[in-house]
Amino acid sequence: MRTVDIKDYATYIGITMLMKGITVSPLKLQKILYYEQAWHMVGFGRENTLFENAPEAWVNGPVYPEIFHIYKNKVPGMCEHLKYEDFDTDEKTAQKRAIELKESMQLNKEEIDLTEQVIMLYGTKTQNQLILLTHSEKPWSEKREGLMPYEYSNTSISLDTMHGYYKERYDRNRAKK
Repeated sequence: MRTVDIKDYATYIGITMLMKGITVSPLKLQKILYYEQAWHMVGFGRENTLFENAPEAWVNGPVYPEIFHIYKNKVPGMCEHLKYEDFDTDEKTAQKRAIELKESMQLNKEEIDLTEQVIMLYGTKTQNQLILLTHSEKPWSEKREGLMPYEYSNTSISLDTMHGYYKERYDRNRAKK
């Protein structure tokens, strides 16, 4: 299965969130990318990662360093809101740019639907809620074990653990219905 370029996907996510009236900061974008990858593997199989990059277990949750370096200087702080211009577009051309990205990444209807669901589920949460959420979940917390809360780490989060953890949650929730 093909993967998409994480930079293009991050741009697509950022533009899509802004078009929906959802704030996005560099920190929030990281968490959305993390959940997009996790739920993509749940929905389409562990072997079908959305992008090749694995997140790292940083102090404030999962981070994709490549994306961090792109957006770290776009706003004064990691919690400041990004604007259309930070995704190389403007409000008038955002929809056209999102369509171009969707087409270039060759995302199918099911992938777009899942992307939208993740944005609506996690994108509407605050940054602090997303930090607390990722901190309470196994994929991040197991890679931070033994570290002080403020201690630097660039340890990669296991894609296998991400898939297993969220697949188990999905299956458990489906069984309740």
